Amino acid sequence: MPEKEGAGRPALPIRLMSGRWRVAWGYAGAVLLLVLARPVPRTIALGLPLVLLGETIRVLANGALVKDRELTTWGIYTHLRHPLYTGSFLIGLGFIIMAWHLLLGAGMLLFYLFIYRRTVLREEEKMAMRFPSEYRAWADEVPRFIPRRFSATEIAAGFRWNRARANREHQGVLGVLGVTLVLYVKYLVCG
Repeated sequence: MPEKEGAGRPALPIRLMSGRWRVAWGYAGAVLLLVLARPVPRTIALGLPLVLLGETIRVLANGALVKDRELTTWGIYTHLRHPLYTGSFLIGLGFIIMAWHLLLGAGMLLFYLFIYRRTVLREEEKMAMRFPSEYRAWADEVPRFIPRRFSATEIAAGFRWNRARANREHQGVLGVLGVTLVLYVKYLVCG
């Protein structure tokens, strides 16, 4: 039975569409993508650059990110407030193109529009409360998802491999490699 609104937690259907559940939904979507995929060389060639760009953005973000201790405003965070979500979106879009399944593509866009929008707004509220003046000044200058400018020097500033590893982005790299390999093998076997 759904919980009542205002009881401190959102109703059950809303909770299942946000927070920690977004990761589970992402994994379920990846399994569905692999099952329904119809990759061909052209779609793999079109989607792979987006996947690689997205994972690069995620590695750069996790290599700069100091979770819960301070507001990260250096590295790729000088250009994007949410590079992890931007990177994840590009990875998902790249895999949808590689798999060549338009219905899943529409589902992924809805997933990002509804779930990640809510997640981003919640995170921004939390950061604004934890770092009131610093966050507002930074957020006023840095766009959420699409950079206005690009500077490789600024993006490299503050990057540490040990941070990327501590933030477990090596698991993301392995996941991207695994899904890419499965899509390629599926093309070889079924194509």
